[in-house]
Amino acid sequence: MDSIMIPFQFHPIQVFDETKHIVDVVANEYLKKATGDIHHIIPVDVLADGNCLYHSIVVLMNNRLVTASELRVRTIMELITNENYYQTMYSQYVGPTDVAIKAICRNYMFSELYEIAASCNVLQCNIRSVYPKIEFHYYMAIWDNLFTPIPPVIANCNIAILWSNALNEKDARETHNGTWRPNHFVPLMSLPIANEFNSQSASLAVVS
Repeated sequence: MDSIMIPFQFHPIQVFDETKHIVDVVANEYLKKATGDIHHIIPVDVLADGNCLYHSIVVLMNNRLVTASELRVRTIMELITNENYYQTMYSQYVGPTDVAIKAICRNYMFSELYEIAASCNVLQCNIRSVYPKIEFHYYMAIWDNLFTPIPPVIANCNIAILWSNALNEKDARETHNGTWRPNHFVPLMSLPIANEFNSQSASLAVVS
């Protein structure tokens, strides 16, 4: 339990490595519908088992000692610690925090806005949430947004996460009576660039 209380030293991998990572071709189609500027970023394949948000962070973290289960527990603890803040900020979009926390306690439960927002404090990191413009309404802008830690926590880095679906859009709609909804998260990485300065610029562009 003591180890869970120790803050992470999170220095995310920003650049895609074809020897370690696999492109998520389905997510790549959703990425095209999220932003027109995709030439420098790529979605990375992670296991679609309900823990995909945490798997995405593990891939970016590249630390074999950290598991999706630990990240889920840390996120729950953060939501409980700062419950009033998250309730005020996000309950109008995704319901009461107490109900959400009970759901999050179930392993393999798909994540939502609360988990992304709380992960910023867990990781001391800004998270660019990228949402495809599919059946997108003005009130959904919060889903396509930059999330930051709660002060006085200061972000030490930036990452980007794409809301996706394990199925292509056609098949996903067929399983939900013609509507589309996300059920998967994948991390976004920069394409490798030889020049170090340009590589840094590209990685920053992911979260701009």
